[in-house]
Amino acid sequence: MRNPTFFAAAIGAAAAVFIVAALIGNDYLFFAGYTVVQYIVLAAAWNMLGGYCGYVNFGTAAFFALGAYTTVFFHKAYPLPIPVLLVIAAGVSGLVGLGTGYLTLRLRGAFFSIATLALAVVLQTFVVNWDYVGGSRGAYVIRPDSVDVFGFQLDYVRYLSLIMLLLAAVSVAISRAIERSKLGYGFATIRDDELAAEASGVPTLRLKLIATTLSGALMGMAGAPFPYYIGYVEPASTFGLTYAVNAIAMPLIGGTTVWFGPLIGSILLGTLTQIATVTISSAVNLLLVGLLLVGFVIVAPNGLVGLIREFLRAASPGRPDVRSIGLVAVASYGFIVGVLEVVFSLAALTAPDATGLMLAFAGLVLACLWIVSAYGMMTLQRWSPLMATIAFALSIVVGAIHIWADRTAFNISLWGAGGAVAIVSLWFLQRRYVQQLYRPKLTELEVAA
Repeated sequence: MRNPTFFAAAIGAAAAVFIVAALIGNDYLFFAGYTVVQYIVLAAAWNMLGGYCGYVNFGTAAFFALGAYTTVFFHKAYPLPIPVLLVIAAGVSGLVGLGTGYLTLRLRGAFFSIATLALAVVLQTFVVNWDYVGGSRGAYVIRPDSVDVFGFQLDYVRYLSLIMLLLAAVSVAISRAIERSKLGYGFATIRDDELAAEASGVPTLRLKLIATTLSGALMGMAGAPFPYYIGYVEPASTFGLTYAVNAIAMPLIGGTTVWFGPLIGSILLGTLTQIATVTISSAVNLLLVGLLLVGFVIVAPNGLVGLIREFLRAASPGRPDVRSIGLVAVASYGFIVGVLEVVFSLAALTAPDATGLMLAFAGLVLACLWIVSAYGMMTLQRWSPLMATIAFALSIVVGAIHIWADRTAFNISLWGAGGAVAIVSLWFLQRRYVQQLYRPKLTELEVAA
C-alpha cells in the first residue's frame, strides 16, 4: 500500500473508531480512549529515535510537558484553537529536540540516555520556578463545554478525543513512511552499526538530528491538548515517570523495528492500565507495566512482533499456512486474556466472600497457564500444546462457575463467548497437523537408522 493510500486509510480508521464510540454513547470511552490514543502518539514518536536509530530516550516527559505548557502559556496570554496550538507545540518541541540532539547526539549508549534524563530535570526545574505558567502550584485551564465543528456542536472531551485520534493516525502514517524510505534505511544503519555507517559515508549526525526533531515535535503535539483534557496542570503530572516509562515500554513490548510494533504495544498496555485503574487503582499501573517490560526483555527482547515473526519463520518457512496463523491467533488470545485475567483476579482478591476469593485464586492460576502456554507455543516448546489444552479446559469450568455465581445477561454473554472460543481452540489444538509441529524433529542419524 502506498503512503498516501495508507494515510487516508489511517484517517478513515480513526474516524470510524470515533463514530463507533459515539454510537455506544458512553462518555467514559472518550476519557479512557484519549489516554490510550495519546500513548500511541508518544510510542510512535519515541520509536523514531529509540527504535529506528537505537538511541534510548528517557526525555519523553520533557517534550510532552513542553507541549502542555505551551498551551498553558497561550491560554493565559492569548487563547488559540487547539489545532493552532498543536502546530506551535510541534515547533517549540521540535526546536528543543533539534538543539538537544545537536548537543547530545555525539554521546552514545548510556551517556545519551542520561543526557535526555537530565533535560527533563532541567526543564522541570525551569517550569517549577516560572510563575506565569503556575510554577510549582500548577495552573487551571478551563475548557468550554462544547465546540462548533463544521456547524455541529461537539462535546469538548469528544472533540479532544477526535483530535488525538487524528494525530495518532498521522503519527502512525509518518512512522510507516519513514520505515519504508531512504531515511528509514539510514536510521537502520545507525541502529545496526553506527561506526560502519559513518565509514560508508552515511551522514549519521544529520539523520539523528532529523530523528530527534521529528520525535520531539510529535511528543509536544501529544502534550498540547493535555491541559484542556485534565483541566489542571502541574509539573509533577506532566513531567511524571509514567510518560517516560510507558513511552519506552510500549514500543519494546510491541516491537521497535516496525511501525506497527508501538501501535500494538500502546493499545495493549494502554487498555490494560485503564482497566487496572477502574478495577484496582491507578497506583498499580507502573507496577504492571514494569513487570511486563521486565518479562519481555527476558523472554522476548524483540517484542511481540519479533516473537511472532520468529515463530512463523520456524513453523512455515515459506508462506504462513492455516496452522501457523491459527496458532498465532490461539497464543495471542491466551496471552491477552491471561494478562487481563491477572488484573481482574487481583481486583477480586478483595472480595469478602469465599466464592469470590476462590474464583480470584483460580483466575490467577489460569492466567499463569495461559501466559506460559502462549509463550511456549510461539517458541515451539513440546509441552505447550498440553498446557494450553489444560488452560482452555479449565477456563470452561471457571466460566461455568462465574455464570452460576452471577446470572446477569452481560456475564452470561461474556463467559459464554469465552467458552465458545475455548471449545474451538481445544478442537484446533488436538488436530494432528498441529501436534506434529511440536514433536521433536528426527536427526539425520535417526532417519538413517
